[in-house]
Amino acid sequence: MKSPKLLLSLFTIVLLSCGGSDDDTTEPEVTVDPDPIPEQTSTYNAHVKTIIDTNCIECHGTPLQNSAPMALETFQEVRNAVTDRNLFSFIETNNGFNVMPPSDNGGRMPQATIDIVEDWIADGLLEQ
Repeated sequence: MKSPKLLLSLFTIVLLSCGGSDDDTTEPEVTVDPDPIPEQTSTYNAHVKTIIDTNCIECHGTPLQNSAPMALETFQEVRNAVTDRNLFSFIETNNGFNVMPPSDNGGRMPQATIDIVEDWIADGLLEQ
């Protein structure tokens, strides 16, 4: 019965090779900054409206274009899109299929611009 010994040996080798090492290779825990730009309180009118007008209105204006599901022309529409439709996930994603606004190179808005929107959300979605 050499087959069970061979099977036991292979099983032992697999178990030993799957064992962890003494090196700490765990990924660091990622945390979201509750207020990305703490030195300012971001508001829709002062900080976010220009971003939306520059990057979103082409499709999310009147009339809606390119199968856009909702308008983003007013404070309330943008606020609702953030709270009810998870708009920020589309802005911050690196997934080329879902990134908003879509671009020819598949890239997203600059991180500094995304940080302003994130800060506005963290500051409570203030209008003024």
